[in-house]
Amino acid sequence: MKKIYSVIFLLLLGIQTAYADRNDGAYAYLQGDYETAYNTMISLAKTSDDKIAQYYLGVMYLKGQGVEQDFEKAGEWFRKASEQGLAVAMYKLAGLYTRGEGVPKDLEFAYVWYSVGAFYEHQKSINMLEKAKSSLSSEELASANQLVAEYVEKYGAKEEEEEGKTAGTDPTASKN
Repeated sequence: MKKIYSVIFLLLLGIQTAYADRNDGAYAYLQGDYETAYNTMISLAKTSDDKIAQYYLGVMYLKGQGVEQDFEKAGEWFRKASEQGLAVAMYKLAGLYTRGEGVPKDLEFAYVWYSVGAFYEHQKSINMLEKAKSSLSSEELASANQLVAEYVEKYGAKEEEEEGKTAGTDPTASKN
C-alpha cells in the first residue's frame, strides 16, 4: 500500500512541477524575458504536451518574440494547442488560415476553427464567425459545417472542461 501512495505522490508532485514551470514561463513572457519563456515553454510543450505552453510558443513565433518570426511554426504550435481544446489557439489558427500566413489561405478551415472556438464560448471566435461564414459559398459552407461537426466531436469540450469552460481565455492577454 505504501508503494501505491508513493507512486500517487510522485505523480502529483510531477503535475505541480509542470504547473510551476508553466507559471515561471508565463511570468518570464509577461516580463519580456522571451529567452527564459521560450526555454521553459518548449520543454513543457515537448515533454508534457502542455497546451498552454504550446499556445505561448505559437504567440512567440507569430510575433517574433525571442525567436525569429515564423508563421509556419506559429501555426504548428497553435494547431497542437487547438487539438487539445484551447479555444484561443483555435482563434489564432483560424486567423492564420484567413490570412494565409504559415498555412494555405483557406476560408473554410478558418470558419471551422472559429466555429470550434465559438463552441467553447470564446468571444473573439464568436465575433469572427459571421464574417467567416459570409465569405463562403453555400457549397463551401455545407462542407465546412460537416467538418465543424467532426471537429467539435474530436476537439470540443470534454465533460471535465464543461463546468469551468476556461478553455477560451487568452493566457497572454494583459489584465490591465
